[in-house]
Amino acid sequence: MIRFLTRLFLFLFIISLSILIYKKNYLITKLDNVILTFSDYTGNVLKEVYVSGRINENKSNITDALNVKIGDSLFNINLNEIRNNLNKLSWVQDSKIYTLPLGILEIEIFEYIPHGRYIDKNEKYFLINNDGIKFKEIGLNEFSSLFKLRGEGALLKINELSLIMNKLKSFNLEVIDVERIDSRRWNIYLQKGYFIKLPHLDPINSLDALYELDNNIKYDNLIFIDLRIKNRISIKYKHID
Repeated sequence: MIRFLTRLFLFLFIISLSILIYKKNYLITKLDNVILTFSDYTGNVLKEVYVSGRINENKSNITDALNVKIGDSLFNINLNEIRNNLNKLSWVQDSKIYTLPLGILEIEIFEYIPHGRYIDKNEKYFLINNDGIKFKEIGLNEFSSLFKLRGEGALLKINELSLIMNKLKSFNLEVIDVERIDSRRWNIYLQKGYFIKLPHLDPINSLDALYELDNNIKYDNLIFIDLRIKNRISIKYKHID
């Protein structure tokens, strides 16, 4: 008798639990439908999505990060989640999300601006911005118009390097490669085919010595200009005629 009552109780318990689960799912579905109907009636459903600021980031990556579709209730769209997903994309430095009247979702994307190509100790190439942030790994031949940067501690001194490059630009000298030597100083390689050895201390003002170079220098035959010793310019040629 006891075994029969136990089985009966277990059977009734399972039936009751199934009914509760069914009713819960039913009520949730009904609630979702009510919300969607109400949203549609009041104009609070997603009808259009506008994205601005995208230049380099892949469109499909942005679509996946949004994870919304036309007809979704605006009440169910998590703006913080969308922003977090967007900000994880390689090119995206930051983003802003707005919901506007008439069911419009507006996305503003602020992409990183590539400043140069950094080469790490494993010979991997990365795009960096002017703050020295590595934001995307790239191939060897990608973005070849940007200068290459290597050397331990180079990224930590990127602000100093930018000032050096701007000053060289005033001399009409274009930088193509930069190397940080022993975490202390720079070698600056120029498009003209030679490079400049800069000192550890005050490298920016050391470039003023370039004003003192005369017109007799054979730049086509030049290997480097050494400015490491204050008030002295050393020049090395490939060969002397």
